[in-house]
Amino acid sequence: MNKYKHVQQKAITVRFPLSDYLKIEREAEELGSNLADVMRKAWLAYNSSQDFKTDLKNSEIRLTSKLFEICCAVQGLSEQERKDAFQELKSRLSGGVK
Repeated sequence: MNKYKHVQQKAITVRFPLSDYLKIEREAEELGSNLADVMRKAWLAYNSSQDFKTDLKNSEIRLTSKLFEICCAVQGLSEQERKDAFQELKSRLSGGVK
């Protein structure tokens, strides 16, 4: 990446099957755009999707943690029981013994 330190843009050439190319071309025509803009928008959408998946996974982790703490409090678990329950939960969530 160092050799591109002062470059603001870089071109990429991609080969698509003809059927995909025609779909991209049709999309560009419908949007009143060009092929490059369609591909840029596709790349932005892909990155947004990845960000959404990361956010969703982080929310799931926080929710699981909060739910675990609530269940421990409702059950009145001691600190040691809570630690044991947490180890059991980790084992089950990672595909361990059920």
